[in-house]
Amino acid sequence: MEPIVTIDNGQVLASTEINSEPSEDIVLLPRNSSSIKRQRSIEYANGDDHKWEAAPSAFSIEGITACRRGKRAEDEKLPKKVRSFYKKQDKLISTLERLHRLNSRKDSDNEIEDGEGGKNNKKSKDDLKLKRKRISLYTNISLLVNVFLLIVKIIAAYTSHSLSVISSVVDSGVDLASSLILFWATRAIKRRDPFMYPQGRTRLEPISIVILSVIMCSASIQVISESLQTTVNDIKMLQKYPSNSSSYVHPINMTTLPVTIMCITIVCKLLLFILCSRESSETLNALAQDHRNDVFSNSVALICGTFGFLARRNPILFPVSLVLADPIGAIVISIYILITWIRQANQQIKHLTGHTANPEFLKQITWIAFNHSPSILKLDTVRAFHFGTYFLVEVDIVLPEDMSLKEAHDIGEELQKKIESIPEVERAFVHLDYEFNHKASDEHKIV
Repeated sequence: MEPIVTIDNGQVLASTEINSEPSEDIVLLPRNSSSIKRQRSIEYANGDDHKWEAAPSAFSIEGITACRRGKRAEDEKLPKKVRSFYKKQDKLISTLERLHRLNSRKDSDNEIEDGEGGKNNKKSKDDLKLKRKRISLYTNISLLVNVFLLIVKIIAAYTSHSLSVISSVVDSGVDLASSLILFWATRAIKRRDPFMYPQGRTRLEPISIVILSVIMCSASIQVISESLQTTVNDIKMLQKYPSNSSSYVHPINMTTLPVTIMCITIVCKLLLFILCSRESSETLNALAQDHRNDVFSNSVALICGTFGFLARRNPILFPVSLVLADPIGAIVISIYILITWIRQANQQIKHLTGHTANPEFLKQITWIAFNHSPSILKLDTVRAFHFGTYFLVEVDIVLPEDMSLKEAHDIGEELQKKIESIPEVERAFVHLDYEFNHKASDEHKIV
């Protein structure tokens, strides 16, 4: 037995022992490699009856589960990097266990699933339907609340003349437009036309979010421009009329009505943020981020508008220069909205342009293919990249050269179904090969 020690920055992370004559030949790639993992292989023994049988593997679900560390009392004494390593490892093990339960079957492939497996399958479908209903419900609620808040905030902006409140009204107007666009996108995705859109229209979600980002950024830039002009004019008035400048700066009237409306808006948006953030959906994630932005923007608008109003109304108790808090608050709100939506657009553009999956997701796909069938000799290529909201996966496996077409087809088809059972996968392609001494560019053109 030969000891293997893993060292990170001079610290021992883990140690184990392996047989000096291993039955497995595994090529490990660095974490920062490309999404293509080539020649990650496992050797198999060819018996006298010419049937391919897998050598015992430490990468089975039982072997991986045995490596779970869990929470231990002595973990507090370990370095932070080591604790982070174990935490990520346990998270990966839990993910692989979930995938194993999802793909495990008690009966043979030719029998109809029943019993506990059928119940689990039915439960998964029911959970998916329930999730879609919640997504539709939260989207409709957001739409109705945005309509109501837009109306009452227009009243607040008209009565208060506050630039901060006006900036929040612009934000609410764009919120209404965003709710309408996402509502349309959700309905369009449900109405699938298999002839015009064979693969569905799920990419309408990221496209809608990119359109919303452009609208939000344009509105924010316009508010910033108006607020800067008001700030410059107010500074000139403060310098020109230092003793009576409150009569010449822009008017603010934050009375009880606009303050109450802004408080109601903050509470409603906070509740909507909590609801939408509980679901894993691109649509609801965008709405949740929008509601969170509204909580921040309306809070800043309320505070800055109130300070500006008090400074203009009571120049003795408050410095007159605090009247600048109102346009400055509008600028802060708009810059915050601008930055958040630029980041959101950048993320969705990556999804639309085929950005690669993260290494953790590639590990899941590799493990599924690795343990799918003992007849698989090698994994030639594992690739996953965004195809809109979800992933498109490509896997190249190597099978025995003398295997029948029927058996090879069944292995590839079952592997494809396994991969497509992962919720994040929209489509999977499995390529069957009998050798691996070639480049990936030999099979596909480079685009």
